[in-house]
Amino acid sequence: MIELRSTRVDIIALSLADLTVYIDSRMEYEKGRGLTVSGETFPDTYREEVKEMMEREPNLWRDTNPDFAFRTLWLMVDRESKRIVGQFSFNGRPSPDADVEIFFSVEKPFRKMGYATEVMIEVLKWGGQTKLFHRVLIDADEGNKAAMASLKKLGFRKCNTSINEVTSTYYKAVYDRETDVSDLEVEGNGLSQ
Repeated sequence: MIELRSTRVDIIALSLADLTVYIDSRMEYEKGRGLTVSGETFPDTYREEVKEMMEREPNLWRDTNPDFAFRTLWLMVDRESKRIVGQFSFNGRPSPDADVEIFFSVEKPFRKMGYATEVMIEVLKWGGQTKLFHRVLIDADEGNKAAMASLKKLGFRKCNTSINEVTSTYYKAVYDRETDVSDLEVEGNGLSQ
C-alpha cells in the first residue's frame, strides 16, 4: 500500500480489497478504518464503471502491480478529525512522455481550506522522488477561483490548448535533470486558498 503524509492529511492509495469495500459502502470502509462516518456515498455513476473495470482486469488493480497507483482511488483523510475530506485519481498509467493526469474532488465542507494544494505538494514530491512520472496535467474550470489560486501557487502553467471555452489544461513538471523538488514549498503558508 502507498501512503503519503502532508501536514494535516494522510494520503492513501486504496488496495483492491479496500477499494471494493469503499465503493460498496463508504460507511463500512470508514467504520473499518476507525474514521469519522460521514454519511457520504460513492457516486452510483462511478461505482458500476469501477466495478466493471476491476472485474475485467483484476490484476491491474492489485497493489503488487507496478501501475497500481495510477489505477486506484486515493483518499485524503484529515488526520485530526479522522474524516475523509476528498479523493483523487490518476487517469491511468503515465503516457509515453511520462505525463499523468489527476482528477481531484474535495468534499464541499472542506473546500477553500487548502487541502487540494497541500495534497498536490506531496504528490509532486512523490513523483519527483520516484520518477514514476515527469509531468502532471490537471483540467480546471477557469471560473473555479480556488482551483486557479491553487494551480498558481503550485507553479502550474496553462497548456497551449484548451478543452473548451470554460475548461483548460494546466501542467507542471515534477523533476528534470537540474531541479530537485524534495524541498518544494509554495508562496505564503501554502495551506489556504
